[in-house]
Amino acid sequence: MSTLEITYNIISPIFIIVGLVVVFDRIFEVDPRGLSRLVVYLFTPFLVFDGLANMELQAGEAQQLAVISICMSLLIALTAWIIAKWRRYDQRLESALILTATLINAGNYGIPLNKLAFGEAGEARALIFFTGSVMVTYTVGVFVASRGAVSTRDALLNVFKVPMPYAAALGLFVNQAHIDLPGPISHASEIAAGAAIPGMLAVLGLRLSRASLGKYRRQLGPILIGAGLRLVIAPLIAVGLVTLLGVSGVTRQVAIVQSAMPTAVIAGVLATEFGSDAEFVIAATLVDTLVSMVTLSILLTWVM
Repeated sequence: MSTLEITYNIISPIFIIVGLVVVFDRIFEVDPRGLSRLVVYLFTPFLVFDGLANMELQAGEAQQLAVISICMSLLIALTAWIIAKWRRYDQRLESALILTATLINAGNYGIPLNKLAFGEAGEARALIFFTGSVMVTYTVGVFVASRGAVSTRDALLNVFKVPMPYAAALGLFVNQAHIDLPGPISHASEIAAGAAIPGMLAVLGLRLSRASLGKYRRQLGPILIGAGLRLVIAPLIAVGLVTLLGVSGVTRQVAIVQSAMPTAVIAGVLATEFGSDAEFVIAATLVDTLVSMVTLSILLTWVM
């Protein structure tokens, strides 16, 4: 499949939905906060729980994906921190750069993209990778977003206030203990999980509708550095990790592609919620997301 075919068949459907949401928002001026909180605190936890509870991947394969996801995120966070120190960014900009480089859109962009590219097998693996990235998002991400506005102690306490890690732990427990959930609970979980990806794409469109680069023209350098880390360096780290761990097949493809996703919309949500530079993060998210149409098309041509 050529780069243009990948862009047309795999990338463009996602951006059609996101673009329609942007148009809808420009007409009706939808408040994104309510939907964003539903996605963060309800639908996505159910997506993670339902996916892990019903996971049929081999334990070793799932562990490899989780390890790659977490290690790649931590290594890119460390790289962003070193660059921020080297360039003498203030703490607020430092935190924003780390957020944009570390928090990846493995959910509302990565899961549907991998499903379109690699089918049901790709979706199942993308969900495991997403779960690993969620653990980083709601631990390291919450801490980094908080550290510019509150004490280290309060930043650490914020980590325990979000539901995603608990949903992941519960889903793994149900899976490993071979627990059959009661029908109503199982169906409710499936319905809520099904709302997550459409909700994520809607939130992505609403957030991008409000993103602006005008205020940050003087800080375009840090934004481009973050984009380079997220879209180029992170997948290179993933290539090293999959080679080191001997990962092959669809699992290798998904691990590399997921690592190349742009900055997650949740980075802007967390920056808003916990007092980091939300406008910078959202502007960086816009740049990453637009550039990723090119970088992901090239990457998919290589890995497929």
